[in-house]
Amino acid sequence: MPRPTLAQKRDFVAKAFCPRALVLSTPAIADACAVNNCSTFADLLAPFGQDVSTQSAPYFLDKLNIKFTTDFKIEKRSTHSRTEIDDLVHTSVLDSDQTNVPFLTEHGVDPSALSSDTSVWAPWYTLFRQQWMTTMQPSEHESFMHPVACVLVASGSEDDPVGALRILQAHAAVNRVQTQGFSGANVLFYYVLVHDGRDPGVLQTIDHTFDQVRRAFGQNSSLLKINSNTDLIDADTSEQSKISSIWANTLSTTQPLDPHPDSVFGSMLNMRDVTALRDTVKQMMVRGIVPHMQYMIRVLSDQTANQRRGITGRLFSAGRRYFGTAAKASNTLTGVDGDTYFRYDSAEAQMRKLADYSFMLKDFRFAQSVYQVARRDFQSEKAWKCYAGAQEMVGVCKLMLEVHATRAEFDSNFEDAVTMYLHKTHAPCQHLAIRCIIIYYELLKHHKLYSFAPTTLLRVPNSSGALRAMACEQAAYAFLKFPNRPELRKFSFYAMLAAQEYQRAGIASLAHRCLRMVRLSLGATLATDESESSEKPVNDKSLDGSGTSRALASSNWSSIDSYINHELGTQCMAAQDYDHALQYFMALMGSDQIPPKLQSKYLQELLQLYLESSDKLDLESEKELAAGLDGAQNKRVELSVPTIDARMTRVIMSPDLEGEDGVLEWRNGGAAPSALVNGSADHRCSVGESVAVLLVVKNPLTIGITLNGFTLDCHFDAALDAKATNGDESESPAFAITTVDTVVLEGGQTSMVTVTITTHCAGRLTIRGATYLLCDILPTYKTLKMPGKRLNDTMEQRVTPTYSADIQLGFQVDASFPRLEAVLEDFPDTLMSGSMQRALIRLTNRTQQSCQSIMLWLSHPSFFDVASPQLVDTDEASAELAESQSMYVYSDNVEATSEVLAANVLRDCSMFVLAGPAIASDGSAAGTECGVKSHALIPVETLGPGESLLVPVWIRGDRVGAHTLSMAIGASTTQSTRALTTGCKMRTRKFEIDLVVTPSLRVNAFVRPSVQNPHERILGIEIENVQSGLDIQLVQSTFTSGHYELLPLRTGTTPRVVQIGSKQTVNLMYKARPRARDVQAQPEQFTISALQQYIFAKDKPTAVPAPIRLVHSNAVLGHQGIDSTHSSLQAYIARSQAHRRRTMLRNAYPLIPEKFHSALFPLYETFGIDFVLFWSETGGKGRMGHHSITGIDLGVPHDYINEALTPPASGAARMWLKDTEHDRQELIQSIANRSAASAHRTERTLDVALRLTGVRRVSEADALCVADIEVSVYNHSWQHAYNATLRLISPSESDQASETKPESSGPQAAWTWCGVTTHTLSVDPLGSVCVQAQVACSALGIIDVGMWELSATAVNATAATSPYAKSLECKLHPLHPSFINVTI
Repeated sequence: MPRPTLAQKRDFVAKAFCPRALVLSTPAIADACAVNNCSTFADLLAPFGQDVSTQSAPYFLDKLNIKFTTDFKIEKRSTHSRTEIDDLVHTSVLDSDQTNVPFLTEHGVDPSALSSDTSVWAPWYTLFRQQWMTTMQPSEHESFMHPVACVLVASGSEDDPVGALRILQAHAAVNRVQTQGFSGANVLFYYVLVHDGRDPGVLQTIDHTFDQVRRAFGQNSSLLKINSNTDLIDADTSEQSKISSIWANTLSTTQPLDPHPDSVFGSMLNMRDVTALRDTVKQMMVRGIVPHMQYMIRVLSDQTANQRRGITGRLFSAGRRYFGTAAKASNTLTGVDGDTYFRYDSAEAQMRKLADYSFMLKDFRFAQSVYQVARRDFQSEKAWKCYAGAQEMVGVCKLMLEVHATRAEFDSNFEDAVTMYLHKTHAPCQHLAIRCIIIYYELLKHHKLYSFAPTTLLRVPNSSGALRAMACEQAAYAFLKFPNRPELRKFSFYAMLAAQEYQRAGIASLAHRCLRMVRLSLGATLATDESESSEKPVNDKSLDGSGTSRALASSNWSSIDSYINHELGTQCMAAQDYDHALQYFMALMGSDQIPPKLQSKYLQELLQLYLESSDKLDLESEKELAAGLDGAQNKRVELSVPTIDARMTRVIMSPDLEGEDGVLEWRNGGAAPSALVNGSADHRCSVGESVAVLLVVKNPLTIGITLNGFTLDCHFDAALDAKATNGDESESPAFAITTVDTVVLEGGQTSMVTVTITTHCAGRLTIRGATYLLCDILPTYKTLKMPGKRLNDTMEQRVTPTYSADIQLGFQVDASFPRLEAVLEDFPDTLMSGSMQRALIRLTNRTQQSCQSIMLWLSHPSFFDVASPQLVDTDEASAELAESQSMYVYSDNVEATSEVLAANVLRDCSMFVLAGPAIASDGSAAGTECGVKSHALIPVETLGPGESLLVPVWIRGDRVGAHTLSMAIGASTTQSTRALTTGCKMRTRKFEIDLVVTPSLRVNAFVRPSVQNPHERILGIEIENVQSGLDIQLVQSTFTSGHYELLPLRTGTTPRVVQIGSKQTVNLMYKARPRARDVQAQPEQFTISALQQYIFAKDKPTAVPAPIRLVHSNAVLGHQGIDSTHSSLQAYIARSQAHRRRTMLRNAYPLIPEKFHSALFPLYETFGIDFVLFWSETGGKGRMGHHSITGIDLGVPHDYINEALTPPASGAARMWLKDTEHDRQELIQSIANRSAASAHRTERTLDVALRLTGVRRVSEADALCVADIEVSVYNHSWQHAYNATLRLISPSESDQASETKPESSGPQAAWTWCGVTTHTLSVDPLGSVCVQAQVACSALGIIDVGMWELSATAVNATAATSPYAKSLECKLHPLHPSFINVTI
């Protein structure tokens, strides 16, 4: 059957209301038609009644259709029952494709499919529509089904063809047409004389016979020659097929439900006969029917002119009706169905006939005007059937005019027509109402007014069964054809209604199709609403595409989704399609918004369905399912209950051990071990190691479920060396998996399920999924895959969300992979600030290979001190080792001052080598540096199989507060620690230690200048005990410096043993005195040179600072002192100092990479002072500890960093890129800003001190006295010698007194400098020069002689080439008064 297009919708309506002709023939004609497989002559003419060219007719028509019928009767038509309509729809659906949904895909609506007609989507509707229109019968209220002509056919082989035609004129059917039909006596007669080619003897007389017929009946006659193909053997097969298809296509349209399989039509016809048949029909239309209808239109128009005159004629008729003397005979009759209709000779019937004839001749505008006049008369006479027919045709005329009228102009006509047909007539005219709806729907599709279609289609009566379902289905399609965008939600709603109606009508196949369409459309709607999503959804297997069930279950449409799945599953069960039924019932388990009762019902139905269909599984499959063998996932169902998020799954190696396990990349420089560069978790384990797989299992239902026999489905690929060792025929399994007997999940509960895997050989184990029995009945499989990451590499990937391939869970089993058991012993959770507590790390090698390297990384190095590890065999040996080591070594002979040559390299202090060659932070071997023994711990060479390593660790409360300390222990059986310079992968176990540090002592330092010697400083230490109810005894104070030694300032009241009570404060005073005059300041010189090379040279510095000689100044405050140079203590103090200094440098110079710090800055500076205060608890637990202050600044100017900002004599290296030069200038500016911010305003390179040495009188009789003053000039610079000019200024020099004399108070005696007042001198670096001066005063007493001016210039100082270099010229004046007491 050809597919209709939108352009054919209007033609469909025109063909439905085309003229009809009654065809009667003689028996000889029936025989001539039978040989061509046509039962009647009307069937022989039927194909040529479509689109007859009428251009030669005296009318404005182009083409016209005509239908031929063999009988005419007006009979009472019984109302269609629901069963009859359902049968008709059943027959329409029987041979149609019921599964194809071309307009919907998994991703939404296919735009290309939307351009096609909706008839293609539901071909059964097209068949039903055609069959319904074919079965329409004549009615008294309209003339469309009434013949306008009678075609009488006789054969030329008959004895008296004219007589035979006259006999046909008296046929009963002709009589019924003349008496019951609208045409009445004015029916047209047309005569056809047929010559049968099988009778060659008549050929000579046929023309004479036709002349007789023409003389007897006039010009409305034709001669037709058929059956010319007498020689069937020589017939052209292609020509016969073409001829047969003419009748076959016509029958498929007029009788779509009548089967015509392999029927051959027109076997006795050739193409000349076909042409003759077509010409005969055309001649019949052009010469007879069309002129006749045109003539009847003119006659009827004249006869009904008064009726169509309007209000004037109506008033005249009304006056005659109500004021006339005689009653007019009634024009109305009662039809066969009990409805009122008009006599055919009445004016009302004539107007209806006029309008119908005009419509059939396609004069729609004139027909509309006549229909509008006639309907008023029908309404006034309450002839509701006639009124409904007129209303219907008024609306049809409006839409046939191809004018886009508003809805109100035509919708009310059809609404009134359907209402009258169904509710106002004597008996409901359901067949006419359905015809009206079909015609209206087809015209709306022709005009693409799909928004009006749903309302129209829903006027189909609810009692019409399958027809109501078909109407709802077409209404759903109309929502997809909306001009702006498809209305998917409304489409789903009406498709759901259609599915329910189809289900009630027993058409399960179409109900199933509609429900599938709802699933697809709702899934596409949710995908559109939730597009541009950041997370890739986890794929779900479903019948209608990936993710549909999950999207529906997680939305507000879950109830509809449950209903759809339940109905689909039930339908599949009825059809014994257990596979699909099982999948639909499984989809019911995915929503938590279904009421508990329904969830319980669905679960029971699912389990019962499996029990009913399980007999289809053979015994072997059952055994595989029970044993959980490889490949069992193909025989298990994949259910959405419970949910297992693969992203939450964790694979833990050696779950019985503490800490977090993994393979991390280790590098030197103090950086924490990090994940691998590729970003994927490299899960690996050793042979024989237990691996725990933690799965987060959630029950999305509100009812409880049980999972029995929960285990994992794994696949193992053995390594090549393992295959060679074990052989291919080894019966021992490669791995063992534990099974969780029962997992009980209440409604909405989330539980952690742990499955342990133990491997027995090397290879790769892949976790493919989880298997279990749901409620101990349904074998279920759950795929476990990590969703791939979102790709953003290309523009297309950024515009269209694209994801990488899913990641399979699993781990590698490596025979050479280390398995180190680490146990933390005696680690505290609470400490006082400064206190130290010993702990142990016990490491045991559980593999069959030796660990070549073991590393320890600490996140907070200042909290830990690690001693050299020791191999132990027994617990007793480990206990002895732990007790033998101590952090504080007491001594009765602690030297007050001692010198130690210490390494001055700023090493990283967060990484320790426990096994393997010892390395430093730069990758070099740790040990002796320039003859100086460093305090690095001594690692063991290797850790053999089964051996234990004990690592002593001291934990100190370095800072007050709550801290989370991280610790990582890495091990490798193949790699050396030397590989840390480039990075190496090591199996790492990370620990987190929560530590709370409470305050104990608050220690502050303050500095005062020394009155006696400007080179010296007074250093005060303020110590406050903030503990409540705890006394603390101070043990010893230790100062470390490269230039100063610290001497305690004791008084007679200073106790020997210093003890601080609760909430008490103690001050300790010390004098900082330079140790030597010839200071080289090697650390500062190293920094200047290295920083100059880093900034201006092409090659970066790589050298390290030379060792420094440190001065340890000890002051014992208790009964015994502590050896501050002890290896363990000194190593910890040095590492703490390094950690603090690296932190300071990182904050001070952010533009310098941390990897260059050790090549630019030393650990100790020459003039810095580090202070350590040792203390112990009295009367308590005997806790001990120490507090420290690093980098105490004495206020002496030693700002040397600016010296490095001056380019060297050789000049700065050329920068090829502009950006590189910009980076250099930015670095220089940041260093200069840091130096300027840290400078003290009171620091001066030179200083002057005045001291009274003697007083004498000038004479006994005179009161004038002379005081001898020693003036000392001090140079605080270690870099430059200065040439200075000292000018002593007297008070009488009033012009300069205000500048040179500081503010003072008290009585002042008259005095003046005498003798030489201007001195020229030279001062060496860190040196001093004394000159003698005299002051003459008029009276004894206290005077302020601090009035002087010092001008100095550095010796051999070249001009500064950098704007950041510090000026080497200065002019100084006194800052403080200098009082002397002049007495004799």
